[in-house]
Amino acid sequence: MIRRRRKDKTMEWARNIFLVILAVVVVVIFFNLDIMHKGESVFSRTADKKIKFTGDLKYNAYTKREVERIIKFIKRHEKLIDTATIETSVQDKYKKLTGVSQIIFEVHLVMLNGATVSTPTRRTTRKKLVSSILTKLDKDMRAYKRLTIDGQKVKSLVNTM
Repeated sequence: MIRRRRKDKTMEWARNIFLVILAVVVVVIFFNLDIMHKGESVFSRTADKKIKFTGDLKYNAYTKREVERIIKFIKRHEKLIDTATIETSVQDKYKKLTGVSQIIFEVHLVMLNGATVSTPTRRTTRKKLVSSILTKLDKDMRAYKRLTIDGQKVKSLVNTM
């Protein structure tokens, strides 16, 4: 009987130690989810907070892949961009939105140093919208970087190229 109690007690201790170790591992994995998002915490997705969609097409009008492409661009220039606002307007608001629907868009960037970079109004189709936005953002960032490398203080930039 004494031997059985001792065996039950050691089994209970071993089980408790195993559960504590398991709990510690789960907590460590939970708080280190940053690794899974390339250094960006699940709880503070900074690139998501930097982008705003205004106008006729709000956030939910874009597919997950489209939003991820824009966020990837913002992450690449995270040390420069404070906020990016994408303003869209559907040409014919009464028609159903399809891939060939005409969209007018503008992109406004606010940089961390307070400078603003804006695009003139551009026209594209819904299918090419994100590609057109990214192409324009890339041109704007190259122009902005070129000016800052040359030592010019940029307060406002409207890149018409």
